[in-house]
Amino acid sequence: MWLEGRDRTVPAASAQMTPPGGTGPWRKLYEEIGKILFENSLEPTPQNFDVCHRYLTANDGELNSQVERALKAGGLTAVSVASIIAQRSVEISADDLGQMATGAQSQLDQIMTIVKRSGDDVRSYGDKLEENHAALSDPETSAQTVVDLVTLTRSMIEKSREVEDKLRHSADEITALRNNLAEARKRADTDPLTGLPNRGSLDKRLAEEISKSRTDGSPLSIGIVDIDKFKVINDTHGHLVGDEVIKFVASLLQKKDGDRVFVARFGGEEFVMVFEGVDPVTAAAELNEIRERLYKLELKNNSTGAKLGRLSFSAGVAELTGRDGSSGVLKAADTALYRAKNDGRNRVYIADPSE
Repeated sequence: MWLEGRDRTVPAASAQMTPPGGTGPWRKLYEEIGKILFENSLEPTPQNFDVCHRYLTANDGELNSQVERALKAGGLTAVSVASIIAQRSVEISADDLGQMATGAQSQLDQIMTIVKRSGDDVRSYGDKLEENHAALSDPETSAQTVVDLVTLTRSMIEKSREVEDKLRHSADEITALRNNLAEARKRADTDPLTGLPNRGSLDKRLAEEISKSRTDGSPLSIGIVDIDKFKVINDTHGHLVGDEVIKFVASLLQKKDGDRVFVARFGGEEFVMVFEGVDPVTAAAELNEIRERLYKLELKNNSTGAKLGRLSFSAGVAELTGRDGSSGVLKAADTALYRAKNDGRNRVYIADPSE
């Protein structure tokens, strides 16, 4: 509440700042950050410190609005800070997500404390009524007893309203945190250009599918797809057009995405497809269908009208059987891809058992 309307202007030149321990703006900034943390009962964790520091120094209107809304709603909490971090982070680590979840649990613990205290107050009120039952029947003491009980009732009503407000606020914060954590996890697992799962998500899915394949004996095939002559596209038409080409190829591959096919961006102009329960011959045939469909298209740049010509990709396919986990099967598929590139591109090869 005390920060409402605060001037967040910072010195224009770092040379004007006095090192920590001095009397210049740096020390004042440390004190203000500390004051936010202390007055909102926040631990001095890196995440809490970073949000306060950015609030006081960064020109980030959205973050400032989020912080000020939290302050007006009753103060910054571990949960509200975690929600802000989740919304503002483009990428978020597993450790940070874990700390946010811990913050949510802490907030739940606080709610249980409030509920327990409310229950204790109700029991105390009931005990007080029992204690004064006899006094209410005595004409000499009943008047003062009524006054005392009315005062106690008013206090109970005020406490009940306070508890309701805190419970409502805490519930809203936790709902927001859950939503923001879900969105943060999605961002952490998604390639921002194509919307496909990223390398980290691929690693997790591949580990799951390999474990499943080895448990039930079902086939598992991996395909690595690489857009042909992509550097020429970038050099000729520019990186923005190159990005559109990557997105277009991703959309074609994604049409195979489903219960048994998982498609991820591997990096640059490469994609990986995980074919669950599919042998390598069938996986290669499905990739060939996509390759032929792409090569038949005549593409052009809509903004300039420039023709891009025909696009193609090369791919290598390998099966898990006989290979050492994810690294082994990916290496075999990559070797098959390299052979396809060497033999003229625009083709799909299956890895030899020796690869």
